[in-house]
Amino acid sequence: MEESDELQATITHYWDGRARAYDAHQLRDDRASADHAAWSRALTRALPDGPLDVLDVGTGSGYLAFLLADLRHRVTGIDLSSRMLALATDHARDRRAADQPTAAFVLGDAMAPAFSAQSFDAVVNRYVMWTLHDPFTALTRWRRLLRPGGRIVLIDAPWFPYGIEANTTEGFADHYGGTVAEQLPLAEATSIEDTVALVRRAGFQHVSATPLTEILELDATMGTVPGHHVQLQHLISGVAPEVVDGVGAHRDVAVSAVEALEEGIDGWTRAFAVCSDPTRLRLLVALHSAPEAAVSELAEAVGSTPNAVTQALRRLEDAGVAVPRRDGRHRRWRLIDDRIHQLLHHASAPHSSLHPEHP
Repeated sequence: MEESDELQATITHYWDGRARAYDAHQLRDDRASADHAAWSRALTRALPDGPLDVLDVGTGSGYLAFLLADLRHRVTGIDLSSRMLALATDHARDRRAADQPTAAFVLGDAMAPAFSAQSFDAVVNRYVMWTLHDPFTALTRWRRLLRPGGRIVLIDAPWFPYGIEANTTEGFADHYGGTVAEQLPLAEATSIEDTVALVRRAGFQHVSATPLTEILELDATMGTVPGHHVQLQHLISGVAPEVVDGVGAHRDVAVSAVEALEEGIDGWTRAFAVCSDPTRLRLLVALHSAPEAAVSELAEAVGSTPNAVTQALRRLEDAGVAVPRRDGRHRRWRLIDDRIHQLLHHASAPHSSLHPEHP
């Protein structure tokens, strides 16, 4: 047995044992209605109007698949846990008996779904990415399953930023700790940006991560899975690239892209140049997060002297990037260049409560 097969067998064994408890928590009477409404709103915003052909990888007991079926999509769910799939199949039977829309379920590996290329309009999953031993390969395989313009929708969070052992669910650390966690690149990630970066690297376009604040509020007020901390979840979405065919088609696309940027290219060139110096970039991040900061405050943040920071700020003022405001003996500085602002967002520079446009 290969190492990856042995790892997957360990993971599958854990979820076989947890199937009934996990399924019961998802269907808690005290929050089932609120959960259904909140998740339905999130999925409706993430996917085009249907019905779509949707593949739910790592479907578990089918919670996400049934939500999508309720939104009138045609859903296939796959999982390697036979006990999870048995529960999903039972739920599907009950839904058919109640004349409710349902989904189809088959045994299958989220890492390598056995479907033909371009079989689906959307590939979705919830709480799966952190469990994968090679999430990048999985993403590239899911992309091949999508029709041009199809959607990827992933729901996850940095669940264990303090390590797998911080989770107190019975048996969890025994199955996922130690060498198992070491083989799962996203298991102990500290930021959702780790997942977002992989989605972009796998070739998806228009990738975004939407914080699920409504779900966070439900977890905070009604409680989450025992052993888990309340954590902000994100819905990550992306689009499979269109297929480009024909002689010269790539050239035409490239020419159009350059032409579309041409008018602003000088401004972007200056913005990249401003951000190219490490000390200056640190200063820009500090200004972005704490507008109206004084020179002494900025100097402490970037680990430099007030004189050096003053000189750097004057250069930023000359470049039209930042401006000062007199406040008694102090001069308070703020960032005014929108292109720099956008670049800082791509560098994951944080906002703060001091930021007037984004409290």
